[in-house]
Formats: sequence, structure tokens, C-alpha cells
Amino acid sequence: MTTSVAQRTLFWIWFPLALSFTLMMLEAPTTNAILARFEEPSVQIAGFGVALGLSLLIESPVIMLLATAIALVSGRESFFAVLRFVLTLMVSLTLLTALVAFTPVYDWIAFRLLGLPERVAAAGRAAMQVMLLWTAAIGWRRFLQGVLVRYGGAKFVSWGTAIRLTSILGVGIGLLWWHRLPGAVVGACMVMAGVVVEAVAATLFALPVLRERVLLHHEKGAPLTQRAIWKFHLPLAGTTLMTLLVQPLTAAALARLPQPELSIAAWQVVFGSLLALRSWGLALQEASVAALQQSVEHRALVNFAHKVALGTTLALSALAFTPLATVFTRQVLALRAELAVPVQQGLQLCLLLPALTAYASYLRGRLIAMQRTPAVYYGMAINLVVNALGLALGVQLAQMASVQAPSGSLAVAVSAFQLAALLEAAYLYWRVSD
Repeated sequence: MTTSVAQRTLFWIWFPLALSFTLMMLEAPTTNAILARFEEPSVQIAGFGVALGLSLLIESPVIMLLATAIALVSGRESFFAVLRFVLTLMVSLTLLTALVAFTPVYDWIAFRLLGLPERVAAAGRAAMQVMLLWTAAIGWRRFLQGVLVRYGGAKFVSWGTAIRLTSILGVGIGLLWWHRLPGAVVGACMVMAGVVVEAVAATLFALPVLRERVLLHHEKGAPLTQRAIWKFHLPLAGTTLMTLLVQPLTAAALARLPQPELSIAAWQVVFGSLLALRSWGLALQEASVAALQQSVEHRALVNFAHKVALGTTLALSALAFTPLATVFTRQVLALRAELAVPVQQGLQLCLLLPALTAYASYLRGRLIAMQRTPAVYYGMAINLVVNALGLALGVQLAQMASVQAPSGSLAVAVSAFQLAALLEAAYLYWRVSD
């Protein structure tokens, strides 16, 4: 495959996924922009961020269902085998969400484990209760989106995510106009509406593909077993779990530094805004798996990853170091000065993250395509351990230096996050090269 043809092939595999990721990640700044217009915005944004972080942690086993479906669904028998696996996850994780949101387990996590301020914890509990079916809806649509990508329907993933973002924005504007609910609950209603609508859309998009291409194809050979699915998927699920542990770990660290409500809220805004930019790199994981299945050369993948890394780094530079920063924080997100300033500083400190995201995602994709998912798991384990140690050390140093400003607290979070991402990427490169 010539270089130019390979790059075009890669682009059209990657672009719908990247667009979908971007639209999905725009959910966070959209939600924060709505919540900033409610009373006590720092408390409500922080509370919603806690609920979202815990919900994402619980849903971590289903996020990688897209990659699992791409890799394993190849006909009628494998589709129903993976479907059974998906339904088991959906039911089990919904029960776990109920246990956390509606019992004293939440109090133990919020106060004993994370050390959250009382008002932030209360806002987070209410939001999490609204998000009871969050994991089930996401698991269903990630599974069907994987089938769509496997059979050349990646564009439908982008359409579904656009529908989701539109639903989120519509519900948010409506509840802002009504103005009867706390901001954190409004945020939960927004994201729940989005995932339910997108799950319905994914079902409608996938039905023709299932009828015409998947269910009519009977596979030969040994059937795909639940044990084989677990063996493939578990390292990916563990990787996502460790990825999402970063949020509550960071919240716990910031809760132990001065002005915790403001610091946690600022981190929530920085992290959510960065996801929208990093999404172009995150999409390289699934795009790399699909491209390698279409015999795209490794060298072409590397060149494409360089382009994505450079483009996303330049985009963050423009957002963080030009007048766009003020426009974004003060006008788009409507943040007050005490929150806007640390958010701008946090974005400036994160300049390495877009490139690290792109390269690590490309390397994970190659390992998944080689069915070496344990290496992906170990890479994320390194990330989590380094992040936790970095946060612990950063908190100690900040306390010794009597840091008082939220920007100092954010520097602790950002430094630990970037160092962990760097060491993970280095490990993944070593595993791909060995």
C-alpha cells in the first residue's frame, strides 16, 4: 500500500472515530458551561465531577467493549456470544451503581476515602443517583458501535455522538431555564439524557448491519466462549479502570490542599476541556486496530500518529497561550474570575498531554491488534502507580511549602498526570518493540 493511499485510508478510518470522540468529549465543557450559571457553581461543578468520576469508574469494564466488538465479532455465533457477555456486564454494574449511590457505601467513599467537603459530597450523591442507568446505556451503545466500525459503519458512530451532544445541550438549556434543580443534578440529567438517546440511535443504526451482514454469516470452527471473551476483554477493562481511577485519586489529593472546592472544580474543568482536545489522539487506539486489520503498514501508522500529536499540541497551545484562553474561560464557559484564572494556568501546564495521548493510543492499538492486551494492562498499571505516588509526593511538598493558591494545587495534579502518561508511553513503546 503506497504512502499516500495508506494515509488516506487511515484518515477515513480515524476521522469518524475522532469526530465522535470530540463530540463526546465536548460533553464536559458543555455541561460545565451550563452548571457555571447556577448558584454555588464551584460546589455544583465539583459535586457533579465527583459523581461523574465514580460513575466512570464503575462503567470502566464496558468502555472497551467497542474495541472488543471490533476484534471478536465476525458473524452470527460470535455476535451472540459477545452480546451475552455485554448483558452480564450491564446488569452487574447497574447493581453496583445502586449499591454505591443509595447506601452508606457512598458516605464511606466520599468522606473516609476521598475526604470531600460535605457540600460537594452531598451534591455528588444526588447526581449519582440520577445516573443509575448510565453504565447500562453506555455498555449497549459501545458494543453496537464496535460492530458498526468492524463492518465499515464508523460514520454512524459520529452521527450518534452528534445526536447525544445535541440532546445534552437541549436538556441543559431547558433545565437552566426552569432553574428548579441543583446544578449537579442538572448535570446528571444532561448526561443521562445524552447516553440514553445515543444508545437508541446506535441500535437503529446497527439493525440493518446486523440483519444484512452479521446474522446471515455463520462461522465455522470452534465457537467463541465466554471464557475466551473474558480473557481478551479483562485486561482492557482493567486498563480503563485504572485510567479512570485517576479522577477520584486526584480529587482526594486536592481535597487535602487549601481551597479544596475551588481546586476540585478547576481540575474538573481543565480535565474535561483537555478531553475534547485529546480525543483526536484517543481515537488512534481503535483506528489503529481497524487499520491493521486492513493491512495498513506500521510505518504509515507512525507517521499518522506524528501528525495527530503535532496538530493537537498546536491546538492546545492556541487555546492556552493566546487571547482564546480568556474567551474560552470567561465567555464560553462563563467562569467567574476565581475559577477562570486557575483553569487557564492548568491548561498551560498540560502542554505535553495531547502528544502523549496520541502516541500511547497508537501503541495500545498495535498491542490490541496483536492480541497482547496484558501489555496494555501493565502499561496502565505503571500509569496509575506513578500518578498516585506523584500526587502523594506533590501534596506533601505543597503542604511543606504552604501553597495556598488553587493554581499551586493544580500544578500538583497536572505534574503527576503528565509524568505518569510519559512513563506509560515509554513502557508501551518497549513492549511493541520487543
